[in-house]
Amino acid sequence: MKNVQYFNFADALGALKFYEENFGATEVETALASDPMFKENLDQMGMTEEEAETFVMNASFKILDQPFMVSSTWGQKEIDNSGAINVFTFDSSNEAEVQTITDFYNKAVEAGFEVTMELGPTEWSSHFGGVKDPYGVEWMFNGE
Repeated sequence: MKNVQYFNFADALGALKFYEENFGATEVETALASDPMFKENLDQMGMTEEEAETFVMNASFKILDQPFMVSSTWGQKEIDNSGAINVFTFDSSNEAEVQTITDFYNKAVEAGFEVTMELGPTEWSSHFGGVKDPYGVEWMFNGE
């Protein structure tokens, strides 16, 4: 059994590209509304063929080898993702894991993510920090 974070975005296709470019998302699999299995139902969905080209019915991807899923919001409705928080926990005594998280954090900061807490020592962890992406999702890191 596992739990997978599922995101909804007005521009899910853009978010997927963003996560590929800035977070190194891998194993990206996307089903668009323009795919043959959905194309016959565009009228029912109230969608044009042009809209279907960018509407993500469902997609999956991995970041730091962890699975995530995403889809577009109907009518590309903007939604507030505040409170959507992902926490990557890692072994703070494992130098390779610390380096992976540090590199990931630094890449996010360089890409212009909002720093919610600088990566560093806290009372509860030798490595804790967080960033928020342009889609309103917070990504936290906690060494155990």
